[in-house]
Amino acid sequence: MKTAGRIAVVAICYLLSSYGILISLMLAGLSGIQSVSGALVGLIILFAWLCHVVMSMNWVLDKPATKWVPVYGTLAGILGLVLWPMVGSTIGNFDMEDMFHAAVMGIVFTLPCVLLAIHLVRFHLRAQSCRDSSSC
Repeated sequence: MKTAGRIAVVAICYLLSSYGILISLMLAGLSGIQSVSGALVGLIILFAWLCHVVMSMNWVLDKPATKWVPVYGTLAGILGLVLWPMVGSTIGNFDMEDMFHAAVMGIVFTLPCVLLAIHLVRFHLRAQSCRDSSSC
């Protein structure tokens, strides 16, 4: 029953965040057309979603992911949210306030997956520390 509940949670989060996921994947694909830096940011966004999927699958299977997945996935997710507005921006004076607004929009559109990611990172890092110390 635990597995079925986790599958339901993951499916609901991905469905509720589907608009934001599609927008981020579209931005990732289109950003590579404009410049090399855009392609790098696009790859960072794709890597963040890949780490999210790996953590979700391992959580459903109740198996901790390797330590690099939650750490690098978190870093890639944050970098993707912060950097994508700067790539190929058509806004003449793009400042920190615009970057903040863009990051907030990205978080809002993917909020269920962001909240799931926070839970997944805690789950996987806690499981890793328990496995390393064998005291849990």
